[in-house]
Formats: sequence, C-alpha cells, structure tokens
Amino acid sequence: MHCGQPVGTDTPTDDARLKRLAAATPAPLAKKVLSAAQLAGERRTVTALLLDVVDAAALSEAVGDEDWAAIMNGALDRFYPVIYRYEGSIAQLLGDALLAFFGAPVAHEDDAVRAVRAALDLAEVAQEYRSAVRERYGIEFAVRIGLNTGPVTMGRVSSDLRYEYTAMGSTVNLAARVQADAQPMSVLISEHSHDFVTAFFDTQDAGLVRVRGYTGPARRYRVIGAKTTPEPMRGLMGLESPMVGREAELGALLNLCEAVQAGLGRAALVIGEPGLGKTRLIAEWKATVEDEEQPNGRTPRWVEGRCLSYGQGLAYQLLIDLLHSLIGVPDMAEEPETRAALGNLIDELFGEESMEVYPYLGHLLLLKLDGEALERVKPLDPQALQTQYLAALRKLLQALTSQRPLVVVLEDLHWADPSSIELLVRLLPMVSAVPVLLCMVTRPKRDAPSWKLVTAAQEMIGGSLTELSLGALSEDESRQLVANLLKIEALPERTRSLILKKAEGNPFFVEEIVRMLIDRGAVVRRDGGWTAGTEIDSVEIPSNLEGLLMARIDQLPDEAKHILRVAAVIGRQFPLRVLEYVLERGR
Repeated sequence: MHCGQPVGTDTPTDDARLKRLAAATPAPLAKKVLSAAQLAGERRTVTALLLDVVDAAALSEAVGDEDWAAIMNGALDRFYPVIYRYEGSIAQLLGDALLAFFGAPVAHEDDAVRAVRAALDLAEVAQEYRSAVRERYGIEFAVRIGLNTGPVTMGRVSSDLRYEYTAMGSTVNLAARVQADAQPMSVLISEHSHDFVTAFFDTQDAGLVRVRGYTGPARRYRVIGAKTTPEPMRGLMGLESPMVGREAELGALLNLCEAVQAGLGRAALVIGEPGLGKTRLIAEWKATVEDEEQPNGRTPRWVEGRCLSYGQGLAYQLLIDLLHSLIGVPDMAEEPETRAALGNLIDELFGEESMEVYPYLGHLLLLKLDGEALERVKPLDPQALQTQYLAALRKLLQALTSQRPLVVVLEDLHWADPSSIELLVRLLPMVSAVPVLLCMVTRPKRDAPSWKLVTAAQEMIGGSLTELSLGALSEDESRQLVANLLKIEALPERTRSLILKKAEGNPFFVEEIVRMLIDRGAVVRRDGGWTAGTEIDSVEIPSNLEGLLMARIDQLPDEAKHILRVAAVIGRQFPLRVLEYVLERGR
C-alpha cells in the first residue's frame, strides 16, 4: 500500500507473529473458528478491517530492524485483544498491516457494528501506545484504519487458526483504498459499511474515490464516534405502519401496568425469535402508557437496560446500562455528568444516608471515587463488593418505588452477562414486595446464562409472572403490514406474493425485503406516494438478514450445519427421504 512491502507471501517475522496470534486467541473464540472447518467454498458477507502503520518504512529505518520488530510486536499485542473482544478474526498479517474479518469464520448479526467499534477502540489503543513509543524511541507511531463490507468465499481453516479466503467484488481492495486515504489515527469506512452502522455512529461524508474493480466511484465516511443515543436499528426511513398482529400482547402488558399502579408487583416475559417485533411491542407499550392519563399522579417511572451482543464477557454490563437509565444519562456520557447525576439522585432519595449507597453504585459505574466513598470500597474484595452492590441496588429500588411505580425493561436478555444475572436473580423477591413491573425481553435461548433468570422467575414468582410468546404474523397480517408500509393498492400480486413467501410472517423480514425492492426499483416513490416500478422475478436474502441467519446457523452443532448445507443444494422443499438418501451416499 505505498510502503513497498511484498504482498501474497508471509515473511519469517509474519510467521512468528501468526504463531503468537494463535496462542493468544481466547479459547471460546478459537473453538468457534475451528468449528468453521466446513466453510470451504462458502460465500460470506464480511466487514474487512485493514489497519496499517503510517510511514512504517521511514520509522523502521530510524530505529533499526530490531527495535522496530519490538515496537510492532508491542502494538500487535495490544491490537489482538481488541479484535477478539468483538469476536473478529485475523485474516492476514503482512509486514506492518493487519487485516481482520468480522463475519467469517464466525458470523454475528451485527458484524459491521462490531467492526466499527473495534476500529474506534484500536485507534484509542494506538493513541495510548503512541506516547510510550515516543518516550522510549523518539518516533511518532500512528495507524490508519479502513473498513468495507462485502462478500468473500471462505477456504480451509487449519488447526493453527489460519484460514484461506477469496475476496469477491474487490471487498478487500476497497478496504485497502479507504484505509490508504484515512488520516492518521482515524477510521474511514466505505458506503457499503456505512449502510449497516449509520444508526449507531456519527459519521462525516469524506467524498468519493475510484477503485479498480468498481464500475463507479465509491463514497467514504469518516467515523466521528458512537452516537450518544443510537437510532432504531430496524424499520424503514419514511415508511411507517401501525403495529400489526400484537393487540392481545399489548393489552396484557397494559393490564400488568394497571396492577403495578395499584401497588402490586408483577413480572412479564416477552419471548420470540429475531425480527418478530419484541422491541416494537415494548415501544408501543411505553408510548401508550405515557400518553394515558394516570390516576393520582401514579405515572410509572420507566427504565431500560439493554444487553450487547458482545457483552457477555463484560462484568455487570446489563446492570451498568440499567443504572445509566435510572439516573437519566446515556452510557456514552462523560464521567463528570454521570457522577453528578448519580450524586443528585442519591442525595434526593437518601439525604444523610447517601454513603450507604453512593460509593457502591459509583464503583459499579466505574466512577473515580475519593474521600469517604473511596475508603468504603477500597478494602473490599470482589465477593464483598458484589454483596454491597446488591444491597445498594435493593435500597435504590425500594426508595424509587416508594415515590411511584417502576417499570424495569431488560432488552435482549439473551445476551446478558452472567454477573448481572446473578444479582438480578437475588433481586427477584422484590417483585412480590414493591410496586415494580419487571419485563424480560428475550429470544428462546435456553442455553444462555440469562435463562437462569427466566427459570428463577417462574419458580419464585410464578403467579405474578405473565409469559407472552410472539409467533409469526398470519398471511392476512403480513399483507396488511405491506399495505401499511407502501400504501400501494395496485402492487402486482406477483411482487406481493414474493414478499410474503420470503418473509414467512416475520415483520423484520417484511421490512428488509420491502427495503430491497425499493433499492432495486421494483417499488418507486412517485408524486408523493409509492407505486409499482419494474417487475422483479426473485428476491434474494437482504444483507441485513444474511448476517442474522448465518449467526444462527453458526451456533448449530457441526452435524446439523453439514445437513443444512446438503439440504441447501437439494432445494427449498423436498421429501425427507431424499435428504436421507443423499446424506447416506455422501458418507
């Protein structure tokens, strides 16, 4: 990429670094990568992250080969954990450049978002490392980072975690071109990645660039940082529909709210596969509660904790997010703002007894403590700290519910970290004692650590727990959703049937397929409304759905994945005996 480093072959230094890389891979991630050995020949959509050191040749000459090798090893030792934190994988190490894939061999439904978060963290780590290199070697260490999302074909995965790939559509070429144009210590992404992450990050248009292999110029965006309040990830910009097919579930949640407003404690479990409308149901419920006149000023205080797809390894991630919601500041807020908000709430609720609560919640929020607060937490070991966290949270919830009812929503509970679940299980008895409505929103992942909270709720507070299981929309409901979104009476039946066939009653799938039809011109905006455009014969799986589906498939046992791949070759529908015959012949 401008430095004269040969590409396509590993040097002895590269080989040594790859061995260190394999040894440093966390065991759970290594197991996932090795289980992808069957991927050979499989097409995957990935987000490629390319990191390169600025002016590496000049820096190496300035300090000498031996010191430069030490500098690069120190940098890579800091970079690897960041990529592994988001379950990315290193595709290549060539000289002073690092290429990582998010989406292969291990797939997630939000790989592009993970890649951008990793890129921002890498830039921050590089900035910190820069000071150490400057102090010791007297040179300015800097990196450029570029990202692009596109298809690759996976090759063999070896026992040392190395794998082969073939880029399709110049996926890696565009990532390299974007990276070369990035400013030092900055992150630049292509328009293909931007489409997946715009709801989560603030970006700035960086103009167009021409790249070999592309028919036209590609637009690039500079990533400024994470949004303070992320936008809804799902839904179509400019297209809206009333909620369809969830009236009974909404009514049940509203009835629970009335019980809590009357002074009772209740719990709800909202369970459903991805895309069936769990988050939309909660949003409609919240909006309805806020719009209604509440008797005696008993409007519930509404707080939400959202789990992250990569948060199971982050201690107390769910509780920290919930606390940010309780004190009314986003998790991206600066520490002084968070400290002030927590202090004000605790002083208001506890007055002279604030020190019984503030030090422990402040420590949980990773605030810098001083004075008496610091003295209270300093001698405590992790087990004692957890006990104090629990006591402080219990006192906080009791104080809040003495003022007015409390609705606590735990979103994406299937991704919850075990440490948060452990404390929440111990807080469950409060549901029977105070006017709180605990709403758990999750996928049916019974092997997840979070399912411990579900079973505990069923056992401890069975009579006060309402379980709502969301199923697929009926064909009539799906048709109504399409009609609401597009308001096209004359949409060709063939196009409408394609949408319904592919979506199979999943509201998110309906929205994404409609989005793709708009992008392809099958549905166009005209005279302020939508009308049928060009005819379309088939509907592929949109990229947003591909990541979600591949993530689900990757979690299956190896035998099940093999059966799925064989079945995919046979066709969409077939007699079971045909599959059995083909599998038997292949042994």
